[in-house]
Amino acid sequence: MEQTQERLLDAAAELFSKQGYAGVSMRDIAREVGITQAAIYHHFSNKDALYIATVTYLFEQHTLGISEQMSAIDDPALRLELLIGAMLEATEEDPRFRRIYLRELLEGDEQKLAAIAENAFIAFYEPLYALMGELAPDSDPQLLIFSMTGMIFHHLEARKLAPHLPHAAEGNMGIPSLGRHITNLFLHGVTPS
Repeated sequence: MEQTQERLLDAAAELFSKQGYAGVSMRDIAREVGITQAAIYHHFSNKDALYIATVTYLFEQHTLGISEQMSAIDDPALRLELLIGAMLEATEEDPRFRRIYLRELLEGDEQKLAAIAENAFIAFYEPLYALMGELAPDSDPQLLIFSMTGMIFHHLEARKLAPHLPHAAEGNMGIPSLGRHITNLFLHGVTPS
């Protein structure tokens, strides 16, 4: 990937994640990168194309190595544990994808959601779907994927609230602890394993 294109994607990710699609103009992105607005069109045909490329870029940055690591593990429960830990770490280190994803779900623009699913998610979704089928052959794999990602994203956001609640468990909020908790809860429910 060309250096200017990567700088555009990084700047766009930062702006879109904080201000949303509607709150960001091509002029804003150009100013952030230090190029002319016309120069952006050398790389992306329009704002929609830049937006989809940005979401895809963020998603691929954090998922490319996970699929390879998972394919080297035979035990589906261990693959799940690796996946949950990696997703927690990636979305903790770079919250831009998490913010954009949650914003898109809340805004519900069908065209953007379809483009994001097709361009950013499909390659990673298929191995995940297969893993869920291995773990729970009698369950709906898509519902399991949504449940897992819901737990991951909610835990990361809810950690902001936890210290203000009674009985805050400070030692259980780190990424390794959260990963073990979510994996165990996902595989065994609330009964001790």
